[in-house]
Amino acid sequence: MKVFGDFIGVNTSKRGDYIDITPKVKERVEKSGVRNGIVVLHEMHTTAALVIQEGDKDVHADTTNALNEIVPLSRQYRHCYEGVANATAHIKNQLLGSSIALPVIEGKIALGTWQRIFLVELFEGRRRRIAVSIIGE
Repeated sequence: MKVFGDFIGVNTSKRGDYIDITPKVKERVEKSGVRNGIVVLHEMHTTAALVIQEGDKDVHADTTNALNEIVPLSRQYRHCYEGVANATAHIKNQLLGSSIALPVIEGKIALGTWQRIFLVELFEGRRRRIAVSIIGE
């Protein structure tokens, strides 16, 4: 069994950014030499998220709008010492999630035709780090 670990760095520019990390994940899978196994991704922050979604800006905008309705900036939050936007980012992280596990089959990530892997910026532009673990044979 092979075990491979690495990190992916991502720069975001603003809240609501969807950064497609699919090519970087594919590079790590290829580099690992794992033909059949699993790739686990974990973004190491509490104000960003990882999602599998279509690469359609309208879907991203609709999702952002829906999240803003569920967790509005106009509400009062107890966690407010870094501002309301920070509080909402923490809550949205819990709704979307910070980890993804995907099968690796014959050296390729098992994604559907339109599926891509995105880091979603929920707070403000900054450098984000994603841990990658690939396990298999």
